[in-house]
Amino acid sequence: MKKAFLKKTGVVLLSAAAAISLLAGCGSSGSSSKSGAKVIKVATGQANAPYFYADDDGKPAGYDVDVLKAIDEKLDDYDFDIQNMDFSTCIVSLDSGAVDMVSHELVKSEEREKKYIFPDKSYCMTPLSLCVKKDSGITNMADMAGKSIHIDPTCFEYTALTDYNESHPDATVNLITTADVTAADEYKGVSTGSWDACLAYNLIYKDTIDKIGITDTTLTDTVLVEQMYQMIRPELTDFRDAFSKALDEIIEDGTLSKLNEQWFGEDYYSELASKTSYDLSVTQDVAK
Repeated sequence: MKKAFLKKTGVVLLSAAAAISLLAGCGSSGSSSKSGAKVIKVATGQANAPYFYADDDGKPAGYDVDVLKAIDEKLDDYDFDIQNMDFSTCIVSLDSGAVDMVSHELVKSEEREKKYIFPDKSYCMTPLSLCVKKDSGITNMADMAGKSIHIDPTCFEYTALTDYNESHPDATVNLITTADVTAADEYKGVSTGSWDACLAYNLIYKDTIDKIGITDTTLTDTVLVEQMYQMIRPELTDFRDAFSKALDEIIEDGTLSKLNEQWFGEDYYSELASKTSYDLSVTQDVAK
């Protein structure tokens, strides 16, 4: 996508001081264990398994966390302190300097590149579908004309949907926006009829839907495939370079593929690398 990550400003309203104070209550992976290493504070999410969540002890867990740990093992000069927090707090904490990096399944956009720096390569390929009622008749974005979809206005997909509406003026989708709503609540909203659909990460849907006891929703075919990156404070260029080198190493030695298989059941990173698209009007020929 060529447009900005946010078309509206002022969506995230937490102050820097509030973000710093909130960190005290967040789950953390612990303190530095490498002598003389610079501690890099990393923010990740807390409620989107299998990508990131807090385990039974309140500590960060999931695919993103295991990728970070694998990269951490390659870095002698840096040591990661990984902390769970909600998405809004992640971004405010990065802006304030309370954390150094965010790993939250983030897409790289032109607007984000104006403020942050990114590793050379992505660490995750993520397919998304529409979560809809089984009897809705909705199978793709074309079927969404005149219908409603819930979306967090602070996320990248909000831009994808607004771009879709601009390019399909005779078949626009009604965007219902609420910030920091969990995936489970979005699926419940589909089930109760609060909205007709929501964009769903396929793996999060499969992990969540049985737990919340919903049986009347389903996923369409994949409508979007995203490349995900960590996002780093702009002054940390040396760290970014070291991180990129370590990420290359775990791609080359097969570690990233193994983590995909461990958390997702298959190697999405390799399978989807050549099929990435941000065009919601094109259904991708990939597995759900």
